Amino acid sequence: MSIAVTVVIAPSRCLRCLLAGFGASLLAAACAVGLATSPAFAAAPYVALALLFGAARVLHAALGPAMVHRIDISGPGQLRLTVQQGVRRDKFEALPASLSAGTTLWPRMLLLCLETSSGDGGDGVDDGVRGWCMRRWLAARRSAPCTVAVLPDSLPPEAFRALVVALGAGGQAAGVSSMEHKIL
Repeated sequence: MSIAVTVVIAPSRCLRCLLAGFGASLLAAACAVGLATSPAFAAAPYVALALLFGAARVLHAALGPAMVHRIDISGPGQLRLTVQQGVRRDKFEALPASLSAGTTLWPRMLLLCLETSSGDGGDGVDDGVRGWCMRRWLAARRSAPCTVAVLPDSLPPEAFRALVVALGAGGQAAGVSSMEHKIL
């Protein structure tokens, strides 16, 4: 049985709202620690700075530019991942990917740990020192693991179901039990 699926995964609005709320609560905690503690507590400025740093990181993730992922699963179960930020498309649109350990398939959430493998090396980058640096950066980017959280509001319900079925069938076709990737 051949299952071919192409889905575009938009960032989850619920997850981004939860991140923004958590960032706001960290910011409030930093203000409370920085302003409402007694002078006898000498570490208060350091704790407030740590909370402020955490709030800045979480708010940057929540309010920053959205990353759209496209996952293509071919008939035999091969995965290809495309990451799009805004409307810019990279030269390396679809990188071959595989599910790695830690992938979680729950009924209402998919947490896909994808390992992208580097291409054939024909990246069109010129020779020289600048080309060498660019090839190293591209190779590191291609081989970096990518975690994609797929929630029901990230794509239409029928696409969510098709993705779950295709991922389960792809794991079984590769000789891997789907129970290895399911955490219940």
